[in-house]
Amino acid sequence: MSGFAAIALRAFGIAVAVGVILGVTGPSAAQDAKKDTPATAIAIVPPTDPVAKAAFDVLDAHCARCHQQGKLADRERPAKNFGNVLKLDELAANPHYILPGNPLGSKLFRQIVDKEMPYDIYYEGSSHAPPSEADLKALENWVSALGAKAVAGCEAHKFVTPDDMVSFMVADLDKQRPQRRVTTRYLTLTHLTNICVDPAAMKVYRQAAVKFLNSLSRSSDVVKLETIDPEGSILRFNLLDLGWKAADWDNVTAVYPYNAVPDSESSRTLASGTATPIPYVRADWFAFTASQPPLYDVLLQLPNTFQQLAREQGVDVEGNIRNFVAQRAAFQRSGVSQNNRLIERHPSRTGFFWTSYDFAGNRDRQSLFDFPLGPNGPNAFHHDGGETIFSLPNGFQAYYLNTAKGDRIDKGPTAIVRDPSRKDFSVTNGISCMGCHDQGMRKAKDDVRELVLKGRVFPKDVRDAVEELYPPHDKMDALIEDDAKRFADAMKRAGLDSTLKLNGIEMINALAKRYEDDLDLTLAASELGLKKAEFNEGIADVDQKYRLLVRRLAQGAVPRDQFEVSFRGIAPDLTDLKIIAIRHTRPSQPVPQPIRNSDDLSLTSDRDSYRFGDTPVFTVVAPRDCFLTLTDIDERGEGTVLLPNTFQRDNFIRAGVPIQFPGAGAPFQFRMKDKGIETVTAVCATLAGGGDRIQHDFNKNQFTPVPNYTQTLARSIAVESVRPGTPSVAGTTNAGTAAVSGRDPPSVGSRTSLRAAIRLQVR
Repeated sequence: MSGFAAIALRAFGIAVAVGVILGVTGPSAAQDAKKDTPATAIAIVPPTDPVAKAAFDVLDAHCARCHQQGKLADRERPAKNFGNVLKLDELAANPHYILPGNPLGSKLFRQIVDKEMPYDIYYEGSSHAPPSEADLKALENWVSALGAKAVAGCEAHKFVTPDDMVSFMVADLDKQRPQRRVTTRYLTLTHLTNICVDPAAMKVYRQAAVKFLNSLSRSSDVVKLETIDPEGSILRFNLLDLGWKAADWDNVTAVYPYNAVPDSESSRTLASGTATPIPYVRADWFAFTASQPPLYDVLLQLPNTFQQLAREQGVDVEGNIRNFVAQRAAFQRSGVSQNNRLIERHPSRTGFFWTSYDFAGNRDRQSLFDFPLGPNGPNAFHHDGGETIFSLPNGFQAYYLNTAKGDRIDKGPTAIVRDPSRKDFSVTNGISCMGCHDQGMRKAKDDVRELVLKGRVFPKDVRDAVEELYPPHDKMDALIEDDAKRFADAMKRAGLDSTLKLNGIEMINALAKRYEDDLDLTLAASELGLKKAEFNEGIADVDQKYRLLVRRLAQGAVPRDQFEVSFRGIAPDLTDLKIIAIRHTRPSQPVPQPIRNSDDLSLTSDRDSYRFGDTPVFTVVAPRDCFLTLTDIDERGEGTVLLPNTFQRDNFIRAGVPIQFPGAGAPFQFRMKDKGIETVTAVCATLAGGGDRIQHDFNKNQFTPVPNYTQTLARSIAVESVRPGTPSVAGTTNAGTAAVSGRDPPSVGSRTSLRAAIRLQVR
């Protein structure tokens, strides 16, 4: 029976028992992406522990083809920038995916249960079989077992406080030439070294920060890695070396959400010496925020139109096309484009200027195979937008997205281009392009030249123009290789390893994702400059407005966007840090926010542990109107539905309204009965009766029992193994990728049910 076995019914006086860019890959490269080649494959050693091995086998069968570098199929990069699903130790240490001991609260398990993953089965039409009941049980057992294992501690590591950080910077600033002190700035990764993030990952993050600085530079010189502390967690750079002015740094700090500094003499010395209230920001926040518009556009001073960008780079696009200086390649499929695509190279003042012509379709004047010339002229193609890669003075690359008219845009329409690594699938200027072009320009195999020149279907003037504009494969390959080498050489001059990735993820994207992931109490405390114990000691002082968020941190993980907007409210209550004001040097613009998790269902209890006979109270906040099912599951996997019940059958709740359960005046209350670990899960469904498809008979049971909860979940999956609207084919789970490749990806917030879970200890 469930731990909530004794329920007192106030009104009746009785007790009852209850038991988830410019891509220029041509057909040849697309073939290479079908499966990782032996050269890119990495040795993945299965665990020896039988429980972990069973989970490994499930993840290998259902997830590795999209999320394990070295085992990818039908893709070049890990989906959603998640490429280490078979590295179970790394997975278990990441609260974004796994909450040890809490399977139903773990994103990885939850997304499988809720039919969000495997993505290729439910959204792309893959014919792979969905996970079985045994698969779910294997994953559940592994995550549950993690709760009983001792987690590698970080106690031996010297914790670096915010005061320590400032002291390092003051000492370092004193070593700089007097003329350069005022323009000295720092990026910090100290909050990550304080929680003992893997050294290999830290190496990637340091190089990512340096690569990113160079990708925002207006100078012809490269910036190299310079750290100032023993852990290598504080990086120094100088505005002058980037060609920046003080106002550029002000644009960064004006939108910095973690602008809290020690209220000390050292802080004032540092601010005075650098002539700015805060001369440092977190490197992960910086990589996430400044790698996409609007800050990316501001720091690179990108103009409002493609035409102006071309002029600034010394490129006469129309003249180059007319005089056959431009060189082209066109193909039917590419890494990001949904339709045929054309890429075009121009020489520029600083090296190269590549631009693409992208299309929303393939018919009539949207077909490059019928209209290979354009974009101007009587027989020109009609494109819908474009993406540009151009070389910076230091040899690194910058990026630009625009409409067919030439107006700058922040994101490409998903009907034209897509980035599977992004949560919203949008190709986002800057960050998406960096992820795709981590080695510089990508090879492309033209399909138009041979088609046009092999016969006399096209007029002679068209054939002549195509012959000049569309070079033979070897010439185009040489151009691409030369431009890629320019980028690789610039990386080398900056002291960077151009091939360095983190689990198959380009380094800047890896650092940005590190910031965007959910965070637990340990990381939240470190970001506040506190140890976990210090955070817990100060919880009672937190303003009531933020108590719910603090409770969520104590019981699981919190989406980044929620912690970011709460930081300034929590910091003064938990620390001695001082929030400082930063002046705006330009009209305030909205900055990139971690994509709001509109699928985030919040479930908390008033305590983490209880004694026999205690009466717990749960608080649920849903992101949208839904029907709530609240279930308690004991250590044996036996469940009892707490809501709905015979006394409270109406389980509809409103979006954003905190609901306490049992509510004030409810004719029942819950008392803890059995000692041990209890899991309470909340499922919020858009349709009545959608909560795990549990059938209620209140004439028979006042509180519905669920004898085997995992089995119930597995059967729920089996009921709907194919997404509504996905065409099916006899003999397969789905129609195959080709049948649904043109479908739009699911919109954020489109899930039909949401889930959250917490663990409680009964002593």
